[in-house]
Amino acid sequence: MENGLVATVDKHTITDLMKITSSTSLVPRELRPFVKPALDEFKYDMAAELGLPDYEFLDKGALPSRQNGEVGGGMTKKMVTFAEAVLAYYYRERMLEATNNNAEPIKLQS
Repeated sequence: MENGLVATVDKHTITDLMKITSSTSLVPRELRPFVKPALDEFKYDMAAELGLPDYEFLDKGALPSRQNGEVGGGMTKKMVTFAEAVLAYYYRERMLEATNNNAEPIKLQS
């Protein structure tokens, strides 16, 4: 953690990564090799939570679409919840900083 508040990935802070990915829709080059294995691990963990501990080795075509959909839907729900938490954290930090500096709160650029 940088300054006790901001986690870094290589040379990028989370705020930098948010700006990079929102403006380019691309994952930073140094993180690209980790995306697929991280999502696969996340998928298998989600499936295990739903009662499919051997999902990695199952023939997905033999499963009902409802079960496959529950895995993907569960992943999406958790990713959105995580993104909401990150956004709320940085919004709160900006508001606290503005309050502490007796300044107008900093608005996000669209």
